[in-house]
Amino acid sequence: MLKKGILSSAICVFLGGCQLTGPSAICTPDTKVNLDTAEVPVQSSEDRRVIVLPVDINFDDMASDQITEVLRQNLETQIADSGSNLVDRSVANKLKQEIKLAEQSGKYNVNGVPIADMAIITEVTASDFSKKFSEAFSYVNDDGERISVPAKCNYKVTVTATSKVVTIPDMKLVKRVTLVGDETKNTNTRNSNCPMSEIEYTGMASKAAKEAVEYNREFAMMLAPSAPVRELRICEAGTMVKIGMGSNKQVTPGAEIAFSKIIMNDDGEAETFAAGEGTVVDIPQHGIKENYAWVSIDEETALKIKEGDAARVIPEGCAAFDFECHANELGVGDLGLDKLGLPL
Repeated sequence: MLKKGILSSAICVFLGGCQLTGPSAICTPDTKVNLDTAEVPVQSSEDRRVIVLPVDINFDDMASDQITEVLRQNLETQIADSGSNLVDRSVANKLKQEIKLAEQSGKYNVNGVPIADMAIITEVTASDFSKKFSEAFSYVNDDGERISVPAKCNYKVTVTATSKVVTIPDMKLVKRVTLVGDETKNTNTRNSNCPMSEIEYTGMASKAAKEAVEYNREFAMMLAPSAPVRELRICEAGTMVKIGMGSNKQVTPGAEIAFSKIIMNDDGEAETFAAGEGTVVDIPQHGIKENYAWVSIDEETALKIKEGDAARVIPEGCAAFDFECHANELGVGDLGLDKLGLPL
């Protein structure tokens, strides 16, 4: 096994000054560098089985059925996109109470192989509706023209939920994620009561619920496609690692990859630590295969990486002109859009 000092020297010799540039070719097999084995090798997301329980809502809301269904559908979509195996809904429906009781007791008693590796337990904690009437007004613009603004009603629905991701059968909490989404609209009207039909409210609440999952980067990152590091190679073209996922997980050239390692602490708990980032190489026909891809990395990451460490696709950010998505990432919501002078 190469130790850190030897590996560092090897990288510098091959790269001529240790400055990484995008590789123009895949390093050949004879440039492979032996890696230590990770203390806790990770599962590929394709080997991970996830069960999404029916979403709970413990208060009266005319759109409760639509809110819970939209949340569940979008959670299932995120899991399917990650490459994980989604447990059938009919099974999830039958096991809901059993798994929830197990979460409270801290142990899920199963005979044989557990139905899943992870469970997602979600509860809607709030669905807030607000409305505001604005009187008509007019103003003179810079060109001396009088602009009339009609009276209008502004409506807003905000859906908040909490998702807990737990392991099965030990029922350990992996992550608690707060999901928040909102939907706004306005209508020109002279009616200061700002009436809204049940159909309109349900539509807004459903869109807010969908946004709560779609715009949650924390959840997207946790469920992003992942696979273990398989191999490290160093050559004149650059430093690169082979990861155990490729076109089968929609890995594309230029995709950003985050590496991490799992270490057990003295209490027997698994802790996760970042080990660097890299970029999937853009080498047609050779950089990405069905079940693996090559990722360009720098010297510091090469020194930290071990065989079996986790490689996870970093989800793409918001589209350039999706202002609401950017506002959610910044945590400013509609208030931020209003300050920027952008439409709600």
